[in-house]
Amino acid sequence: MKATTRALTCLLFVGAMSCLAAEAPPTHPSVGQHFIPGDVDWQHPVFATTFDDAGALKDWKLEGGKRMSIVDGRLVLESDPDDSKNHLVCWLTKEMPADFLFEFRMRPQNRQEGLNIIFFNTRGLRGEGIFDHALAPRTGVFEQYHSGDLNGYHVSYWAGDRGTAHVRKNKGFALVAMGKDLVAPAAPTSFQTIRLYKRGGIIRLMVNDLISVAYDDNGKANGPVWTHPGWIGLRQMGHTIRCDYDDLKTYRLKP
Repeated sequence: MKATTRALTCLLFVGAMSCLAAEAPPTHPSVGQHFIPGDVDWQHPVFATTFDDAGALKDWKLEGGKRMSIVDGRLVLESDPDDSKNHLVCWLTKEMPADFLFEFRMRPQNRQEGLNIIFFNTRGLRGEGIFDHALAPRTGVFEQYHSGDLNGYHVSYWAGDRGTAHVRKNKGFALVAMGKDLVAPAAPTSFQTIRLYKRGGIIRLMVNDLISVAYDDNGKANGPVWTHPGWIGLRQMGHTIRCDYDDLKTYRLKP
């Protein structure tokens, strides 16, 4: 009986590990390479802010979390430190182009504890704007964003001690790319520049111009390439607690 139990446990363990291995996509060969895109219209940002005064908050909408505020010329997003489920998403309220480069500087309160995400090319399943009243209310609960009534992509560019950055495709939470978390190993008090590049199905996430995670969407394995314009959101899981952002811009790409 004990042998049977051990055998069953072993089979369950091997099966679970096989599922994890099957789910994990291979690392893109460009990960770790230096990349500054040559097709960005750097002279004409679609949107830019340095968060120098509280008026900058008018361009953002917070869902969940404790608060958003401007402190010392930076956007600060916070969750309740006593509630690990107090997740948040802070949306830039202006619709962004389908193809773009999005950049900002960021510093988490504790690099070893937390998880941050960028939602992009996000809109309703029927093409609605994300603030359309026909869509279900959202309160920061993760499933509302990846498996609710929204389509788009998201990238977890920092994940505390996990060590990897992920790209997922929504609706459905499909893990489509894995790379290296380049935020967690940095000096505790340093700011890093995050750049997200998206052209068609080409997605690159850079930290200080080094590619952290990359994905080339062929429009086959997980539905069509999301080529629609949409909205960009900054997500923090509850255990991030606090993160500072600055010098945020979005640029169009040249033809």
